[in-house]
Amino acid sequence: MALRTVKNTRARNRNAYDPSLPRTAAPAVITDIESTAADTIRLTFATRVQKNKLPLFKAGAGGDAAVESAVELSATEIELTFDAVVQGTNLLVAEGDPGIRTVAGGFVPAGVYAIPVFP
Repeated sequence: MALRTVKNTRARNRNAYDPSLPRTAAPAVITDIESTAADTIRLTFATRVQKNKLPLFKAGAGGDAAVESAVELSATEIELTFDAVVQGTNLLVAEGDPGIRTVAGGFVPAGVYAIPVFP
C-alpha cells in the first residue's frame, strides 16, 4: 500500500491586512481653539497630527480669511496665521482637507468651529 503524499501548502494568515476592506482611520478631532493674536489661532488635537501642506481652512466674518502660515508647535498643537483678523469669528473646515491629518491618515472633521476673542 502506497503512502499518500501531502502537498506543501501554506496556511492563510487570517489576521493579515485585507486590501479589499476600506481603511478606517481615526479623525483629527479639535479639542481646543485658542486665540494667540488677532490673526493667529492655536489648534489642539486629541491625537497626534502632522501638517502635510498649508490647510485650506477659512475664517472671518464672511469666510474670506485664508491661512497664510501653519507651524507645528508639538505633536498635538498647530498654530495658524491668517491674512485677516479672525478673533471672535468662525473657523470653516472643509470635508477631506489634506492639510492637517493624523499619523494614521485621518482628516479633521468638517464643520464650523467658534474662534474665541483674543484676551
